[in-house]
Amino acid sequence: MALTEQDRIDITDLINLHGHLIDAGELDQAGELFTPDITYDVKDFGFGSLHGTAALREAALALGSANPVGHHVTNIVITRIDDRSARVHSKGIGIQADGTSGSVVYDDVVVRGPDGWKISHRKVSARRAPLGVRGVGPREVLERFRQASITQSADDMRRVYAADAVHEFPFTRPGLPSRLTGRDEIVTWISAGWQDNPLRYERYRTLAVHATSDPDTIIVEQEALGTSAITGEFALPNIVVLTVRDGEIAHLRDYVNIPAALAALGHDT
Repeated sequence: MALTEQDRIDITDLINLHGHLIDAGELDQAGELFTPDITYDVKDFGFGSLHGTAALREAALALGSANPVGHHVTNIVITRIDDRSARVHSKGIGIQADGTSGSVVYDDVVVRGPDGWKISHRKVSARRAPLGVRGVGPREVLERFRQASITQSADDMRRVYAADAVHEFPFTRPGLPSRLTGRDEIVTWISAGWQDNPLRYERYRTLAVHATSDPDTIIVEQEALGTSAITGEFALPNIVVLTVRDGEIAHLRDYVNIPAALAALGHDT
């Protein structure tokens, strides 16, 4: 059976309601938009996949002032899957507090329940290049770097860096480098560290992502979460300033929290 005119009106209202609630900070009303087990895929922005409305609220609060002040949805196209579900393809314009803007695509699955239509799955993809060309921006490159760190894959890490990349450590200690130059030197140093390091990263938590005047550079506040063979679970806060070129890291300033790293290793600070 085809979607009724009322179904299409209700689904369109649902997609439009997202911006009104989120921009107003009414995060406790996420249940009006999403199913309790919503999967919210924001890997393209370096945030991974969020599961459940509580996780969405936590992520929005953690992002804080980096949240857009305006979400504007356009070009809504609804396609029936079956009598109780449909796919919704739409575009979004996000306006930041400083007046900058960006374009995204929303790919949603909506389902009909006792209390009406709700979004059960959403994927958000950034539009970074014209005419359908897929540009790889700094947030996507950040996610690739994180995954290579978690899996400890030298091959994947090598694919992340440009041949002439620079990786700097503004906060360091005796015996550790403050600057690595070139893909080979960077990946060799990182790989060697994996061999002797009792710390195993399991995931990253993004606290905030700050845009800069250069669209290829972002500033990221994050935590690396994992397990130490010496001290157990840890959370290592740090800040990175990441610049990409042609989908690869060109420059990375890695502000490591040295006291937190030493504590995870069981050393006195």
